[in-house]
Amino acid sequence: MLYIPNEIKEIIKNLNYKIDNIGRSTDIIIVFEDKYILKISKDKDRIYREKEKFDWLYNQINGSKSILIIEENEYIYYLRTYLKGHILCDNKFIDNPILLIEILKQINYKLRSLDDLSCPFKSMENEGNDFVHGDLCLPNIIVDDNNKFVGFIDIENCGKGDKYFDYSWLLWSFEYNLRTYEFNELLIKELKIDIDEDIYRKYIPNENIKMLGRKA
Repeated sequence: MLYIPNEIKEIIKNLNYKIDNIGRSTDIIIVFEDKYILKISKDKDRIYREKEKFDWLYNQINGSKSILIIEENEYIYYLRTYLKGHILCDNKFIDNPILLIEILKQINYKLRSLDDLSCPFKSMENEGNDFVHGDLCLPNIIVDDNNKFVGFIDIENCGKGDKYFDYSWLLWSFEYNLRTYEFNELLIKELKIDIDEDIYRKYIPNENIKMLGRKA
């Protein structure tokens, strides 16, 4: 077992755990059943920024709640509540694109409800006055058993920006996970967004477009 500060041990007690190896992060991520998630990192500034964003979102639309953050042994330990639910790239949604689109309409409403708030962060790689998640792909959206919004993960790039940055990545992720372009126009219509190929290609790198089997 990795070293964990005593203050955190008092909270997690005898909960079972697993190390999350998904993604390319150099952080160590430990999940304690469906209760807590612990991130261990040497990049203290980044983790403090992440905590600040989770705290801000929690106060607006709920989500993961910060429990404790501690610096020890040249590492920072950030404990927050685990978001229990289903990510939107689960087969139950991919196999039912109409249901998935209905859920994404709910998610879009949540995002747009944040536009007029005084968000203290700026999203990178885009400019604007909307609220953006910053990596709005299906695996970063969690819903409960009743398909109701639970929260977002991977919010390091959230903040004020151009909502079409989010929509471009959402469309890319939607097509990538469904492995078809068939439902893209329906998603665009149901979200009531005005996005064209130029906007899409402004934000989606050529290598990602090639992953869809399209010409870059």
